[in-house]
Amino acid sequence: MPTNVTPEFDKQRLIYEETEDIAQRIIELEKLLSLAPRHKGGERMVGDYRKKLAQLKALLEKRREQDKARKSGGTEEGVVRKEGAGQVCLVGVTNCGKSSIINAVTNATFDIGDYPFTTPIPTPAMLTLEDINIQLVELPGVFKGSHKAGIGRQALAVARNTDCIAIIIDLSQDIDTQMNVILGELDAARIRLNKEKTAVRIERVGLGGLMIYGAQNYQGDIEEVMEYLRARRVSNIIVRFQKPATFEQLLDAMDASVSYVRAMVIATKGDSEGSEARFKELEEKYSTRFDIIPISAEKGENLDGMSWTLYNHLDILRVYTKIPGQKRERKPIVLPEGSVVEDAAGKVHKELFVERFRSAVILRENDKIKRRVVGLNYPLQDGDVLQLAHS
Repeated sequence: MPTNVTPEFDKQRLIYEETEDIAQRIIELEKLLSLAPRHKGGERMVGDYRKKLAQLKALLEKRREQDKARKSGGTEEGVVRKEGAGQVCLVGVTNCGKSSIINAVTNATFDIGDYPFTTPIPTPAMLTLEDINIQLVELPGVFKGSHKAGIGRQALAVARNTDCIAIIIDLSQDIDTQMNVILGELDAARIRLNKEKTAVRIERVGLGGLMIYGAQNYQGDIEEVMEYLRARRVSNIIVRFQKPATFEQLLDAMDASVSYVRAMVIATKGDSEGSEARFKELEEKYSTRFDIIPISAEKGENLDGMSWTLYNHLDILRVYTKIPGQKRERKPIVLPEGSVVEDAAGKVHKELFVERFRSAVILRENDKIKRRVVGLNYPLQDGDVLQLAHS
């Protein structure tokens, strides 16, 4: 980064780098370019930002094309903008206790009633968990056929794009009835819960015919795959079965409108009559597919455990930057699980700490080795304290 940029440019750069939404990121980058220095020393930087702007616009156009395809499949664009470290949608039948959960763990005061659809539209609230915020979105109650109705399509469109779905089960009501409706509607909306997205990879090519790799991972007769592709008149394609996969997973991989979302179950009204037996039934039938957390919002039981389980299902980690001789920053950098030092360095300042990277020190208070000197490819853990140095 040239040293003679204006304070306004530096401020706008931070706004751009912290913006997650693609459309808004384009707007902030265009503002940044308007503030860029015009001298020769800034030409390379401006060129890099213009290249990034073109990439963002191409990505936005691709997303819009995908959205059009999704709408034609019976869904509508979501209306809740993501905020915080991650977004969790609460999905359940009407009057299952979604509003009570949100009121218990946030500052919100959602209406609670014994009549259907107390919450008529997707409504967000913010859960504060230590030093981060997690956005909770209450969706209107799910009912059989809701993926075809206006209110249902809107709610399920939000669920398609969320980071995690929390299925809310009322332990005072029949378990199978609730789960069958909820899972059936999510599946009809092409939302796949806790499914492996990378099991099948599809590549469309210009030449080469039908090519299948990893046939030993296909759970069935590979000839049915060939027949299906011929019936679809797909002539040039590469299908990679990277992990054990079924025919249904192949169909999902070829459908651009399918959304893969992490999910868990929150069992509410654990203080109601018969709840203990229903919770046992819920565990017996669904614990192999979902993590299940029992709570009582009315009595405030296990709400902290629920909050941390939500955090764990977001697949994120927190990293705290630190200047030598000073205390670490109070606000963490939030990154996806599996991130490395380079990802955090790019969030701080790409040119200084990635392109001119010299070294990094990771401090882990509870580790045997409390201080490590590492490189850009070193994997990060939740709670790491990171010191960066540049040339």
